[in-house]
Formats: sequence, structure tokens, C-alpha cells
Amino acid sequence: MYLTREEERILKGEVGSALAKAMKLLVTLGEIEEAERFVQIKRSQIAGVSYKTVGEPTLDLIESLVAEKAVVKTNATLNPAGMDLKRWRDMGISKTFADNQLRLCTAYKRLGAIPLCTCTPYLSGNRPGKGEVVGFSESSAIAFVNSVIGARTNRHGGLDALSAALIGRVPLMGYLIDENRRGTVHVKLDFKLRDEADYAALGYFVGKNIRTGEIPVYDGIKIAYTKELKLLGAASAASGSVAMFHIPKITPEAKTLKEAFGNNTPKYKLKINGTDIWSVYEELSSSKEPDLVAIGCPHCSLQEIREVAILLSRKKIKKGIKFWVFTSPRVFKTAKQRGYIKDIRTSGGNVFVNTCMVVMPIEEMGFKSIYSNSAKAAFYIPRITGGKCDSKLLSLAECVRLSTSA
Repeated sequence: MYLTREEERILKGEVGSALAKAMKLLVTLGEIEEAERFVQIKRSQIAGVSYKTVGEPTLDLIESLVAEKAVVKTNATLNPAGMDLKRWRDMGISKTFADNQLRLCTAYKRLGAIPLCTCTPYLSGNRPGKGEVVGFSESSAIAFVNSVIGARTNRHGGLDALSAALIGRVPLMGYLIDENRRGTVHVKLDFKLRDEADYAALGYFVGKNIRTGEIPVYDGIKIAYTKELKLLGAASAASGSVAMFHIPKITPEAKTLKEAFGNNTPKYKLKINGTDIWSVYEELSSSKEPDLVAIGCPHCSLQEIREVAILLSRKKIKKGIKFWVFTSPRVFKTAKQRGYIKDIRTSGGNVFVNTCMVVMPIEEMGFKSIYSNSAKAAFYIPRITGGKCDSKLLSLAECVRLSTSA
């Protein structure tokens, strides 16, 4: 792998041991994938922020980087934390957990990272341009950036995304290269998508039923907006590590079905019907009544919060159920200015920032059953809680209907 003189100096430790370790990790990844060289980047998204998921080892690591006076060289935003950083008491988070979470976020901030703590940085200022190379972790953001925006990132983990932010470079490999971004699987839809939960279920089914590293091309989707595309990409990334997809006439690198495949023949075709989608609902289904309805995985856009406020209008959340919406601080601010937050709270619901149902310590908060319109959330919740909490995939409209009274 070719290194410039500056990159060699960093690797040898001439500008500090912290950067040398970061460079060594990136060089190792590059050599494994036979990358020819590095590419400079200006944007990063760093995962490994929730104290629940990373614990003491990551806290020690980030504080050690701070002690070495390391600073990120990119516009680096943070993934969701394990709680709302200001209103954690309202969520029922313990002080012990909160203290550790705040220490971790403070350490990241001292590295120069921006503590938005959102999985949708592209809705909060960290939005790359088409064709721009970035270093993003967070599986749903990776899928959205590659597919919907047409920017370029590989599927980075927390440590290599942090390393890329510290160095300002990523190896030239994988999804950064034209030929690796072409569709490989023809996904033919033989049913009509009804709502956003169907898009989530579709993504989940595709991720589960195609081989690792494949790029699905959806044939049969006529219309899809940010909400649907977020849920589709998040679900396929959760069930099958899908980092990119194409939809002809909707995503930027697929004006036609032919262009989506780069004039190549698909490796195989996956036909999906209504029965297949129904099987996802059956798999991601709990028979229990919910004690929490959680919307916002990935974090809600302004339009989604408006939709929640409209659906909850003149309704009341039933006793024994919490209705929580998750979003980024920037979207929250605008939603509050427009009165959407007040409307949701009037119904008995609540809106939190910085976190979501997947990364907060659910099992310590007493929840037993969660309803959501996110297949990603419905998939992860039973697993991250060791089976202590069940989940169910439903549309937003159904979540509202089952949790409210007139």
C-alpha cells in the first residue's frame, strides 16, 4: 500500500503514538483489502457512543486519547448515546449509568467530535455531497449515504471510523470504487407496499436472504421518501449487513434498472411476494401488550415528527404505556418551534434526543414489550436485552391506534 511521506511519519509515530495506532489500524485494513493508497476525507460519523454497548473499555480508550491531546481532523459527528444527555432523569436512567455516559460524551467532545448523538447526521448538518468520500460508521447511515445520497463510504466499525476521523483519511477500497457500487441482485417485488413498516419488512427480508456483500436492486418500488428509505436501509443493514442498495428512478446511481447493474447481468434474482413480507411481521412479533411504543430508529425527520403529532391529535396515550419519539437535537429544535413537540406531549407522549430504543439500557428501565415501526429495532431489542424485552413491528398508524384512546 502506497503511503505519502506524511502518512509514513504518522505510522512511525513521529507525530504521536495515538495517531500511529490509528494509522496502523487503517493501513492494516487497507492491506487486507489490497487498497492502493489513502483518500482524504472531511466528514466522519463515529459509532461506539452508548455506554451500554461499549462500556468501560471504550471510555478508557477515549480518555487516553484525550490525555495524548489527540484531535479529530474531520467534521466528526457522534452516533446515539444511551440516554437523552439533558433529560435522562425523565427517561428513568440511573445516575450511575448517566455519570459514565456523560464522561464518555465529554471525552469525545474534547477530541473535537460534535456531540449531536444521532444516527441521521445527514439530517443535522453532516450531509456529504454526491460522490464525496466519507468515513461513516452506523449501519443505517452507511446505507443511506451510499444509496440515497450517492456519497461513498465503506462499512466502518467504531474504531476504524474514529481512526479515520483522527487521521483524516480512509483506504481506497470497497464501496469507494465505481465497479464495487453496481447492483448484484435483482429484487423483484410481486406485491404492493402499503406503508412505511412494509418498507422496513422488505429491507429485513432482503438483508436476511441475500449473501453478504451483495447490492440489491429493487424492481417494483415506484415511490419512496426519506422515511421509507431510512427504514428500508436500516432493516437490511441489521439483518444482513447491506451497505448499499439501488432503486431505479429514485436513488442517484440508478436512473434505470440497467444502469443500476452497470450493464452487468445480475448474479441472481430474488422474487418477493406478500407472504414473504407477512413472514417478517410474524417473526418480529410479540403477543404481549406494549409498555413502550418507540418511534425513531433511525432518528425521526421533521416530517415524521409532524406525522406523529397529527396522528396523536385529540388522542390520549393509554395508562401503562409510554409513547416515545426519538430524534436529533437539531430536528427537535425545529419541531418544537413549529409546535409539534407540544402536540405530542399534550397527548401524553414524549420526544427525546441523543438516544434511541436500541442503545439505551432497556432491560434496566423495566420495559417488557416494545412496539415500533422499525424492523431494525424489532430485530435488535430481544437480542440486546437477552430476551428480557419483546418487540413487535407495526406501522406508525397501528402503533398509535393500539396505544391511544379518543
